[in-house]
Amino acid sequence: MSETFTLKLAAAISAGSLLALAAMAGFAHSVSAQEFDCRNAELASEQMICRNDRLAALDERMSGLYADLKAAYGSRFQRNSLKAYQQQFLDARDSCGRDVECINGAYLDQISVLESRLERAYRRSER
Repeated sequence: MSETFTLKLAAAISAGSLLALAAMAGFAHSVSAQEFDCRNAELASEQMICRNDRLAALDERMSGLYADLKAAYGSRFQRNSLKAYQQQFLDARDSCGRDVECINGAYLDQISVLESRLERAYRRSER
């Protein structure tokens, strides 16, 4: 095989891979990691999240961190404590109503806390 052919083949494979990843990313966005279904969003905060890409992205980030932390916790007590903490976050977020900046701030705070807790959980597991 010539070097030109090899480079063209590699470029075609890379382009195909990028297209596949883009399609999967689009599918993942439509399937969303939100805790609620946007078609049935009743709360004002949920409706705002469904209408705002930035909030939806924060919700997905927070949901992923929550799932990772829940999986990292070894005891039922830790998981139940996390679940109660998450419910407090949801109550605070939902109290924001349609206030996008309030919802945004609630997510940023929760993401920061979950990242910190996850980092600590990983450090403990490395010992």
